[in-house]
Amino acid sequence: MRLPRTGAFLDTLRLSSGLTLFLFALTHFLNHALGLWSLDVMETVQGWRLAVTHSYIGTGVLALALFTHLSLALWRIARLKTWRLPRASAWLLVTGGLISVVIMPHLYQAGFGARVADRTLTYPAALTVIWPGSIRLQTSLLALVWLHGCIGLHQWLKGEPWWRRHSHALVALAALVPAAAVAGVVTAGREVARLRTLQTFPTPYPEAERLEWVARAGDASRISVALLALALGVAIASWLYAHRRRRLPISYEPGPKVYSAPGPTLLEISRANRVPHLSVCGGKARCSTCRVRILEGQDDLDAPSEAERTLLRRIGADGDVRLACQIRPTQPLTISRLLSPESAGPAFGGGLEAAGVDRVVAVLFVDIRGFTKLSEAKLAFDVVYILNAFFTEAGKAVEACGGRVDKYIGDGMMALFEHAEGLPSAARNALAAVVAIDASLRNVNQRLAGEIDAPLAVAMGLHGGRLVSGRIGYGEAAHPTVIGPVVNVASRLETLAKARGVELAMSRACAEAAGLDVDGLTIEAADIRGLGAAFSVVLVPLAAELGAIRSKAATDA
Repeated sequence: MRLPRTGAFLDTLRLSSGLTLFLFALTHFLNHALGLWSLDVMETVQGWRLAVTHSYIGTGVLALALFTHLSLALWRIARLKTWRLPRASAWLLVTGGLISVVIMPHLYQAGFGARVADRTLTYPAALTVIWPGSIRLQTSLLALVWLHGCIGLHQWLKGEPWWRRHSHALVALAALVPAAAVAGVVTAGREVARLRTLQTFPTPYPEAERLEWVARAGDASRISVALLALALGVAIASWLYAHRRRRLPISYEPGPKVYSAPGPTLLEISRANRVPHLSVCGGKARCSTCRVRILEGQDDLDAPSEAERTLLRRIGADGDVRLACQIRPTQPLTISRLLSPESAGPAFGGGLEAAGVDRVVAVLFVDIRGFTKLSEAKLAFDVVYILNAFFTEAGKAVEACGGRVDKYIGDGMMALFEHAEGLPSAARNALAAVVAIDASLRNVNQRLAGEIDAPLAVAMGLHGGRLVSGRIGYGEAAHPTVIGPVVNVASRLETLAKARGVELAMSRACAEAAGLDVDGLTIEAADIRGLGAAFSVVLVPLAAELGAIRSKAATDA
């Protein structure tokens, strides 16, 4: 599992502080959920949590994270140059603003008040205040915090294969945590209400001090509202001022030409003027879909930031290519969008997964040898029946080994194997599928013995590495697939296997990644079209031999 890059410096700060607060909220809500068990368990786990969060280091980290996150949120609102925001960004701003207001009473009464009094607010004492009078407010706060954190986490990780692979379980978990937390508080609140008829739960500070903290919480809420209003006021005033100063011409080739005031990024200018402009990551310098070629005015732009420079270097961009989300024009500018929204179609509406992401995958091509000659002697119905018989068994073998069939190509197919632990595990699964396909082929041949003159035979090619996954095509014909040199090499290895009369040709790099013992197998330096140098290939005459080789390697290990 790898974590994605975080983009610009301020985005890194926002993400780091947000993750810290999200971790605190997660442990806090899980502690609430323990109310389904008992009050004693809630109290015990609360003691463990407070040993960390009430320490000098824990308090300092949480306070710094809260201050940083709120400050950056206000800064972002104040610097808004357009109100046409992506849906996720708008939800983050709305929920964040509501949280900053609603959280103050809880923060002062349950946090600062007890902390200043140098005492701990026990769960029973807190629940006497919350249940039942404030339960709706606390539930709303919990829902806002959790929704805000989950949206932010998804925006950061949505491009990662392991995140998408486990999305169903993560969605279920995201729904379960707040539900369990609320249920735990309600259950514990009812228990405390019952126990209050038998005993009194002391508060950490006298009633007079509690009322003082209530008043301070009210003041803090009003300050939060004032700061939000100020940030929105600055944004509105800036927008009105910029609207009146729209004298900066921005020309898009082949059109249109719009006018803007200095200050917004090129991406914000595009959104404000309804100029279609791709941006999958939301303007965080994490993708390159908003990139443009500067035709005129490049010398008047600021030098790229470290985040922009790193991304442009990674994709091998020319010197006149920049990210629209990172440049702020101050002089007339003429640009050309390198990714056209019109030609991208609806794929980019599906987010990062549809638009294109990097993935590490083992690619297996399987082709039936001599099928063209066989099909010439058969009726159309027979051809389809034979192909479907093979594809059904081969597809089941692929899925049983953790892969998926990406596409069928005539009398062949392409299967993909991906694993959270990277290429080694993906390659091992692909080799297991090779053995399983060979076994399923024998079953198919037995079943079709009376239909075909000679048994079906296959040639397979296997290679692995980093490639691009996205929705490719136009209209209804567009579908998710993979492209890149890895796919091309795997396809040509399948052709090589057919030419050499073997069942499998795989790259030596893929064999080594899988931990395959290649002693006794033929290793050839082959000329693969499209590669500048000889390519090391492992040739396997019979796929069934791989089962014994892999078993021996596992025994030796």
